[in-house]
Amino acid sequence: MILFVAAFAAYSNTLNHEFVLDDEIVFTKNKFVQEGLSGIDDILSHGFLYGFNQRNDQSYRPLTLINLAIEKQIFGNNPKAIHWMQVLIYAISIVLLYQFLMLLFKNTDRSILFWITLLFALHPIHTEVVANIKSRDELLHFIFAILTLFYAIKYFDYKKTNYLWYSVGFYLFALLSKEMAVTLIVILPLCLWFFRTVDFKKLLSISGPIICVFVLYLGLRNFILDAVTFDEEMTVINNTLAAATSISERLATNIYIFSEYVKLLFFPHPLSWDYSYPHFSIVDFSNKRVILTLILFFFALTAAIMKLKSKSIFSFCFFFFIAAFSVASNFFILIGSTLGERLLFFPSLAFSIFLVFGIHYVLKSVFQDKSRNTTLINGILILISLLYLFKTVDRNADWKNSLALFEAGVEATPNNTRVHSALASAYRQKGEGIRSMEAQFWYQKAINHYQESINLYEGNVDAHYNLGVTYMNLGNDTKAKTAFENCLSKEPNHLQALNNLGVIYFRLSDYNNALKYFTQCLKIDENFQNALANIGAVHHNLGNFNEAKSFYERALQLNPNDVNTRNNYQQLMNR
Repeated sequence: MILFVAAFAAYSNTLNHEFVLDDEIVFTKNKFVQEGLSGIDDILSHGFLYGFNQRNDQSYRPLTLINLAIEKQIFGNNPKAIHWMQVLIYAISIVLLYQFLMLLFKNTDRSILFWITLLFALHPIHTEVVANIKSRDELLHFIFAILTLFYAIKYFDYKKTNYLWYSVGFYLFALLSKEMAVTLIVILPLCLWFFRTVDFKKLLSISGPIICVFVLYLGLRNFILDAVTFDEEMTVINNTLAAATSISERLATNIYIFSEYVKLLFFPHPLSWDYSYPHFSIVDFSNKRVILTLILFFFALTAAIMKLKSKSIFSFCFFFFIAAFSVASNFFILIGSTLGERLLFFPSLAFSIFLVFGIHYVLKSVFQDKSRNTTLINGILILISLLYLFKTVDRNADWKNSLALFEAGVEATPNNTRVHSALASAYRQKGEGIRSMEAQFWYQKAINHYQESINLYEGNVDAHYNLGVTYMNLGNDTKAKTAFENCLSKEPNHLQALNNLGVIYFRLSDYNNALKYFTQCLKIDENFQNALANIGAVHHNLGNFNEAKSFYERALQLNPNDVNTRNNYQQLMNR
């Protein structure tokens, strides 16, 4: 109960938060989730992002979306209710973790296991997972991973077949929540080998069904998805490692980033929602931090291997962390993130175990007085818990809404093109919501951050485009035109930039150039509704009424709720 209350209380200041960041991907703008229970069939038959962007690739996580669809059915689009569920699920996961640790470390003092669980529950690196609804996949994956391990070990201890079936079922649920559950294929035998006396035959009897479930999941995933990887080139904004010019640079830079992950476990400050280019510079193996990281990793690996025979806690934590973090590490495959705090959620369990056992080991080695040891150990752990709690509660406030999050991101990672662009868009949207001189204030703030974003990375297409939109809002079509042209120099088929350039020329009554850009849009997407409506307006102004009627009708067929186009069509028919 103490652990449940502590976990819930630590995140209680997120209960009135809004939807932010990627919450729209899995909830507010996900078509299938918004359909509630009736959307479950489509969720099961499509990829993770299909309901948001109609791309049937990369990920298959139906259980996460089904969970959110059920909540949508019950609570609607009430962010407070969804955040309540997020914190409740997190608190439940902490209780399950404690139960698992009691089973795994069955001969260990429960106070040690309590401190491990409490430090895990309060660690500030988890704020993104709990405060961001999109990370429901991380929470569900964690719960089902813990249950998979729990029942597999119970099967080993009590030889009851139903425990094995529970473990297999929960493993399938973990995979259907997030693909990272593949790491349990290594972590499960690791747990059994370190904490039980097990021969190869017994290990195979437990791990075999888990492997079979994973193969079954791969088959299902391949059947459902059109592509199981990114179908486009990785950009440096999505992953800084894409900027490396050689394998050597990529490896060295990734080692540098790995050291930052470890640093955030020991010292979780500052924290940011994004660590995009060029926050991390591309480095080579002459970089001092890379060299130091390699040396420390070599010594840690050597010590872990040497202590394998004695089954030391250090060895277990080292190999658990490496296994749990491997898929998200960027060492084997490039993922769409340079560094993500959420990616440390499951691996950080190894850190919590290492920290508590490490403190006990060091103090007991230094001081012989048992009562003094206990007091000192508890004092240190209480201090760490309070520091974690303070940082977690403070960091939670940054996730209150998009503006607060993006401002905190710029403060934490100022050399980051994406955080400046995101903050600029938040300022622009504030300006678009009002009709007064105040709007110009917000637009100018947006312009400043868009320009800073571009200064940091000239290839940021979104920053160029949105800078153009901001200038259009200010009525400065000359600067808007330049921004859209810069956008198109980076991405020639950017539909919205082409369309907006057409609108600018239309405003100047330069109908030939306007028609050129609108027509170019249709060459890219023949059903681009904005371009169809705008071509209709061009023909309307040129007196080509039949052509105008045809394009208006096509546009209205695609979007019957387009008020401007419908008004233009009525004017045409009433002439």
